Amino acid sequence: MKQNISILIVIFIYNLSFGQGTVEAEFDTIFHYQFKSLKNTHHKKILIDQSHNTIYSLSYGKETAREMLRIMEEDGFDIQFTDQALDSINLIAAKPSMLILHGMPNDKIVLGSGEKEEVIYKSPLKDEETTAIAKYVYNGGSLFLFLSHFPGGSGALPLLEAFSIKFRDGYAYHPNFPGHNYGRCSHFIMTEANGMINGNHPVLSSKLSNESSPEIVKFLCGAAIFRNPEDSILSFPNNTINFTPTNNRDMKIEESSDSYSGMIGFTFGEGRVIVCTDQGIFRSLDLLIDDKKIPVTIHDPDCDNADLFLNSVRWLTKLQ
Repeated sequence: MKQNISILIVIFIYNLSFGQGTVEAEFDTIFHYQFKSLKNTHHKKILIDQSHNTIYSLSYGKETAREMLRIMEEDGFDIQFTDQALDSINLIAAKPSMLILHGMPNDKIVLGSGEKEEVIYKSPLKDEETTAIAKYVYNGGSLFLFLSHFPGGSGALPLLEAFSIKFRDGYAYHPNFPGHNYGRCSHFIMTEANGMINGNHPVLSSKLSNESSPEIVKFLCGAAIFRNPEDSILSFPNNTINFTPTNNRDMKIEESSDSYSGMIGFTFGEGRVIVCTDQGIFRSLDLLIDDKKIPVTIHDPDCDNADLFLNSVRWLTKLQ
């Protein structure tokens, strides 16, 4: 495990919404990941969307991603946030090396007529934005996309379809990795030994230092995606089940597969894409559930999620 500096700062407690309900959480302000920085060796810009219902559209969004943002800044990246449409005009004007879309739930639309009420979910992305993002990547840009959970998890579905990614909204579950209190959204402990970390993927095989090699990655509850087998960075075990609730909460759609992944990365034209279904995998949060504190998860002392994040950003921006 890596040695990190701890700096004590005040902790804030919030009620945050997650896929399976609202839970109390506190921001971690202590963890400080140490690594050899590439600052002053490049001039890469990262553009982060803070509209489209991403985590950065929330008042506390940046605090939950404190260490992610600090690592990128420490590594020399120019970070800019945008409220503008992600169309071709704005993407060409911004000229980012990488675009981050972090959590993108659907827009919820309630249709009411008398005693009848129906809910429909619609992606916040406009057609022209989906096309512009795909062209931006094809022409050499990169996209880091984090997905949300059911019932709003498919907000990024138009982008997934554009990149030929199959998506199963809901919760990935395997009996060897039960969720909290044996819940159906698994808490996966991923290593190369159990086949869940793909050390041969370019994100990891091209790492600049063995000190940034993740040995253990914690993946706490995500949906399922799949593309080509070689695209998988973090794979779910064989016979992983995807549970997707229906409007009738007593019923769930179940599908099992040997091909599910929680994180994939691939080239698209001249650009690169990483998609992760656990939007908390690199956030600085502690969930407070049943008098237990559950780190989510970049600062968890028992995992190397920070190493994976650093390598992912460097691979996407073509620094490795």
